[in-house]
This record gives sequence, C-alpha cells and structure tokens, in this order.
Amino acid sequence: MVTSGAYPLRRTPTQDRANRQVERILDAACAEVVERGYDAASTSGIAKRAEIAVGSVYRYFPDKRSLIQAIERRNQARYTEAVRDRLAAVSSWRQAVDVTLNTFREMHRTDPGFKAVVLSGLGDPDLETKPGEYDDQHADEFAELLTGRFGARDSREFRLAVTLSITMGEALAHLADRLDPAEADYVLDQGRPTLHRLLEPHLPS
Repeated sequence: MVTSGAYPLRRTPTQDRANRQVERILDAACAEVVERGYDAASTSGIAKRAEIAVGSVYRYFPDKRSLIQAIERRNQARYTEAVRDRLAAVSSWRQAVDVTLNTFREMHRTDPGFKAVVLSGLGDPDLETKPGEYDDQHADEFAELLTGRFGARDSREFRLAVTLSITMGEALAHLADRLDPAEADYVLDQGRPTLHRLLEPHLPS
C-alpha cells in the first residue's frame, strides 16, 4: 500500500484512520474526474463520493489542482512499486524495457487514477512542480537499474536516451490503447525494437 508520504499534503495524517481517509478522498477524486471530467469535477462532489464533509477534503488539499497532483504522485509510487517487483525476475535489459512498458500500459488501462490524470490534462506543465517532473523520476530510476544490474555505461547521452525511451514508451502505450487489438499489437511490435535501439549503444552487447 502506498502511504500518504508519497505526496505532499496540507496536513500530514498521523493515524491509520486519517491515512485511510486521505486515500478515500483520492479514490473519490479519481471517480469524479473519470465520470464528469476535470473541469466539471468539484470538491463538494468529491467529498460526497468519499462520504465525508467537504471541510475534511480542504484539511488535506487546498484545491482541486493539488488533488490531481497528489493522484499523480500516488500513481508514480504505485507504478514504481509494481515495476520494481516485476523487474526482480527479468534476466536482460531488453526484458526490463518490455516489462516497464507493459506495466505502464496495464496500470493505465486498469487503474482509475491513471485514467483520471490523463483526463485532467496533467500534461500541462502548470500541474507539475517543474517541467518533466514525472517522466524524469521514472527515467532516473530506470537508468539506475540499467547501470546497476545490466552494466550500462553512464553518461549524459545515456540519461537522455533513457528519458527519451520512457517518454516514447508512454506515448506508445497511449496510442495502443486507442486502437483495436490487432492494430495495438502491430504498433507495440513495431515500437518495442525502437525503444531497444535507443539504448543499445549504451549497454553491453
């Protein structure tokens, strides 16, 4: 379970009950955005879904924007945990690339939090603390894996190649999810080798 320490809050919960309330607020915010869209979603509607007073929402989140930011940071923590668990069993860096892509695609399709963030337009830099915040963290974590486990040669060019592969992998997953299954398979089959070729110059053959 991801704790509220994964994202900033106006007030830090100190008891399990308060932590559960924060998670319930975020779950309700996901449902509100998925059903009504970001613009129409309201703090009062989120509170109603969470079955709490609206003041309890404001206790932890000053506005709707901060709620969406918290959802994305929770997504990031969940994604990192899922990828870390699955990568423990891989034996090659190419498998690691594929597992990372497949995990992102799976969570985007099955986790309402991922869908809510996409619908909110989180790609807008105004919703990040700094431009590229979320992709950069994924890229840093993946670069450390490739250097530590698979012998990648660390350099500025390598880090840029990892960031590019992460960004392209996410775009590939979004595209595949818009297509019918046969077209999605084609796109993924064409896209994976492209991601591999980006990283090949920096890893042992």
